[in-house]
Amino acid sequence: MAHAESLTRALQSARIAFFDYVPDRPRDPQTLAGTLGLAGTLEWVGTHFGIRDLDSRGLDAVADAVLAEDRESFLGVFRPGQGTARGGEFRISPADGRVTFLYCDANVDMGEDGHPARIVGTLHDVTARHRFEDRLSDTLREREMLLAVIDACPISITVSNGRLPDLPLIYANRTFETLTGYGRDEVLGRNCRFLQGPNTDPAVVQAIRETVAAGVQAEIRLVNYRKDGTAFLNRLVLAPIHDEQGALTAYLGLQADITDEARREDAERQRQRIEAMGRMMGGVAHEINNLLQPVTLLTEELIARHSGDADRAYLDVVLNCALSARRIIGDLLAFSRPGSRRAERLLADDLLRDALVLVRKAVGPGILTELDIRDGGIAVRADRTAFTQVLLNLAGNAAAAMAGAGVIQIVLRAHPPDGAPQAWRSARIDVVDTGSGMDRKTVERAFEPFFTTKPVGQGTGLGLSVAYGLVKEMGGEIILDSAPGRGTTASVLLPEAPQEDAKPRETPKPQEIPKEDDHHVHHTRH
Repeated sequence: MAHAESLTRALQSARIAFFDYVPDRPRDPQTLAGTLGLAGTLEWVGTHFGIRDLDSRGLDAVADAVLAEDRESFLGVFRPGQGTARGGEFRISPADGRVTFLYCDANVDMGEDGHPARIVGTLHDVTARHRFEDRLSDTLREREMLLAVIDACPISITVSNGRLPDLPLIYANRTFETLTGYGRDEVLGRNCRFLQGPNTDPAVVQAIRETVAAGVQAEIRLVNYRKDGTAFLNRLVLAPIHDEQGALTAYLGLQADITDEARREDAERQRQRIEAMGRMMGGVAHEINNLLQPVTLLTEELIARHSGDADRAYLDVVLNCALSARRIIGDLLAFSRPGSRRAERLLADDLLRDALVLVRKAVGPGILTELDIRDGGIAVRADRTAFTQVLLNLAGNAAAAMAGAGVIQIVLRAHPPDGAPQAWRSARIDVVDTGSGMDRKTVERAFEPFFTTKPVGQGTGLGLSVAYGLVKEMGGEIILDSAPGRGTTASVLLPEAPQEDAKPRETPKPQEIPKEDDHHVHHTRH
């Protein structure tokens, strides 16, 4: 008796029940007796799982506690059928309302009539296991979702193992593959230094090492290289990941290609710098122009009075210097202050053909000028004289860069090309030379007034400045692309004019170009 009580307590503690069920013989050979076919004698030892009236009602009490959707699984253990080993899982909801998962493992003794004569088995409370599996499943689903989100993130994400000295990569998302051209199988286990190249600043690389050594977060810009060898400016954010004890376990890396963004920032800084210089130069030029006005007028008066004197030559020198100074001041004012020029809707290819009449004369016999109109019929709003002056200055610079001998190619095309997604387009005019080219620092300063690379006395440094001001006045942009040894391309972008009837083509006469333009063509070189 004591052993039976100990066994019962042990089963109750383990949330297990042992049952021995002897069903009543069926009155109808096709079905079991009773509504559910559960009539019979039941002995139950162990926990009752909260089921009421189990001792008096037997399996009917258990069946009433089984959830409706699990009833077939429960009855499958006790119905007539083939096989002696049976099992199944079902849920019960007894009087306390809590749902309990039970697993039944039974052995059936079959009678001669093919119906169960005796069923012996156990019921296990597997609710805790289900809850653990559900939590595990939720955790796995959350992890899978998190990994899917990280993998689809438009920012390049990498994770490096912080426990190893070389910080090898242990994760890289798809955006990293798109950004760098490297597949994950090519980079996992390697340090990110494979992205470095010839133009990667060693000082920046040292700053990364110091950041990692200190275990702190940092944002760094550096030049990296894709698998195909193309360079891009990478904005790298490094963030350490620590465990509960504070030890560094990993480093999170966020990478973004900011090459275009950096170009826009540089262009905006250059624009602001040039505009600030223009405002300053405009004020100075205005004051100097006011002072030169009486000098010019009085010198001309003195020349008229002393036309036959020996001092006439001195007065001519004074007048020529004053007129030259006034031309320079005029250039400064053209750069700093938009003039009152009359813009017209003109076809860009007509403008180019007209301007080339003067350009070919101005650059000299040693320069061959080629015109390549790839996209004609693009109308722009421009002043003929201003446009011609821009082209003269650009071609003059190109001729000087080639020491008076070479080929200048002028190309007209639509920008962006036909079929591009942008709703607007511009006429893009490229002036390409085969000269010595300029380094990056020179290009950055090329539009500054009075900046020139020519020897003292051979240039005023205003040619590109004037061109810049005139193009801006026409609502366009001017861009320089140059490198030592490969020449220079000066690109002028003028926005396409609204649809209306274009003005008739008129070829300007050479005398319509002010004399000071010739000064720039022959003497200005940045």
